[in-house]
Amino acid sequence: MKSDSPQFADLTRREVLNKFSEIDWDSYVHSGAFITQEEVEVLRKTEDTHIEMILGDPTEAAELVRVLMKVLRHITNDAPPRQYALTRIEDILSGTSDSGSGSSSFMTNSFDASQHVALFTTEDGHIDDQPFLRVMRDGDSYSQRTAGMSLARLLINSKSPMETFINWLCEQLGNSRKNNPSMRAAVLALTILLRRNEARNLFGQHGGIGYLTKLLKNQGAGANAQLLYELTFCLWTLSFCKEVRGNFMEQGTIPVLCEQVTAAPREKVVRVSLAALRNLYEGEADTYNTAIIGCGLLKTLKNMRERQWADPDVADDVEAVYKALMENYRELSTFERWAAEVKSKQLKWGLVHQEKFWRENAKELEVNEFALLKELIELLRSDDPEVVSVACYDLGEFVRFYPNGKSIVKNLGAKDLVMGKIGDKEPPEVQRHALQCMSKIMVNKWEFMR
Repeated sequence: MKSDSPQFADLTRREVLNKFSEIDWDSYVHSGAFITQEEVEVLRKTEDTHIEMILGDPTEAAELVRVLMKVLRHITNDAPPRQYALTRIEDILSGTSDSGSGSSSFMTNSFDASQHVALFTTEDGHIDDQPFLRVMRDGDSYSQRTAGMSLARLLINSKSPMETFINWLCEQLGNSRKNNPSMRAAVLALTILLRRNEARNLFGQHGGIGYLTKLLKNQGAGANAQLLYELTFCLWTLSFCKEVRGNFMEQGTIPVLCEQVTAAPREKVVRVSLAALRNLYEGEADTYNTAIIGCGLLKTLKNMRERQWADPDVADDVEAVYKALMENYRELSTFERWAAEVKSKQLKWGLVHQEKFWRENAKELEVNEFALLKELIELLRSDDPEVVSVACYDLGEFVRFYPNGKSIVKNLGAKDLVMGKIGDKEPPEVQRHALQCMSKIMVNKWEFMR
């Protein structure tokens, strides 16, 4: 992707449209840039007449869309005309009015996006997604953002395949730890695209829930509240898709959502996080009961019941999830809490990661052919330093307190994974715990080594 110019970073729709008169359209006509004087006049008419009036005439609407797409396809090296074309395309697809008064149905809930999407489709119901994908790969931040939203609107209302778009979205999410323009464009597009269940399923198959979970977890203190909302909103929409719900457990999403309920800076983030947990719980209570209780959400919800919420939906979800958890509540044993942590893939230092726990519970891991031990070993591959450090500690303690534990972890491939964490590329905390774990695997009397 090309580096983003600061002048485009915070552009607004109105600023882009106001620059229409500054674009030297005649130079494109004279240079043979695939646009005629008549087509320029079509664009100028849009600036002289409210766009909703033009779209009310099928012939004029079709001609406007044709010209806008032509600009998008052929004027690729100059940002202002590209930004203008994308802005007008997004106006058409989203129902944004020039009048600003909402006086026509163009701005009301009766707006039917499919009618305007039809202007962009071929006879077989497909669209040309290549101009949008090219902008998302190479454009400035404003163009990426607008192209992503427009393509998402087109895809949820057409028969066109979504595979290429979803691949691009996952690539941006996977390459971003914090906050950059292409990641923000991808998340914003997803808030639209995931309204379609087929998109939810496909995104889930591409590992999308894991990408969103990591991004949400990595935001940390001082996170952008709007980004937190968009990420949790995407997870909420995915919680409606039965085919991908299992990924919420596999990718460690439950603790991350619970953390948002507890610590999110805005009420709207709490609302969608709770709504996602409620969807998951009501769909498969047996699967999620232990995980949610293990995150300490019950105590949080008990306190939240006393708060006054501006949004009544928050109060409803707090009460619903609290009552559901209470109906199935039982005090978890320390081993059940440890197992819930392992299954959530979110290990954190605490009482279940101490010598006393392992002295009492090491033999519990032999159940189901050491299934939980295998899951613990897999957590050595995590990109979270705390998870890896805790996993190293737990493996070392298992070796100490389980008969023949050394041979078992070696046969399961843990030794090589731990060795790989001792190198200089790892954080000091990980190196230290990996070295201690390796020592426990290699020596006979660890007590004499401390």
